[in-house]
Amino acid sequence: MLNEGSSADDKHNEPARQRSADERRLLKRVGKGDQVAFEQLYATYNLVLYNYILRLVHERSAAEELLQESFVAIWRGAGRFRGRSSVKTWIYRIAHNQAVSWLRKNAGHESLDESQIPADEWRVDESLMAEWQAEQVAIVLDKLSANHRAVVELVFEHGLSYAEIAQIMDCPVGTVKSRMSYALKNLTQLLQNSDLGG
Repeated sequence: MLNEGSSADDKHNEPARQRSADERRLLKRVGKGDQVAFEQLYATYNLVLYNYILRLVHERSAAEELLQESFVAIWRGAGRFRGRSSVKTWIYRIAHNQAVSWLRKNAGHESLDESQIPADEWRVDESLMAEWQAEQVAIVLDKLSANHRAVVELVFEHGLSYAEIAQIMDCPVGTVKSRMSYALKNLTQLLQNSDLGG
């Protein structure tokens, strides 16, 4: 039985809160120049960040370089982390910003802001995403713009909330929702057009 003032959600969220507190302590140690702490942080995030960056930039060598630049920025900025977001969100934002900067310099043809698109215009049954096989989605996901890929990746691959993604991408939550809706509509069309939709 739960104590007064507690809930099942509190018990369910306890491991996430502990992990978040552990990461904050780890980042604080990194901020003080602790290389062992930095290696632990790197071990935790290098693979997921590399995959995220690679999905945005589509070039392995660029993704490797951007990953290293992201971790240099993490090392240099750890002491300035103020805790206004989770460590995970802060780290993803650094990687996201590195990738977007690279895209602006190297792939100017990609649209980086579709915030003008009204969210209501792109209603899609999100349950369709669950039915598609991962490999089919990966094929068509590459055809989306960097921001649309980022939102889909951060939600479905990394389990981040719209609020966390808004912090990472430095945009309103409504823009994240709009981008997700737009991306899902386009994924639906791309899958149907490529005969991958079944």
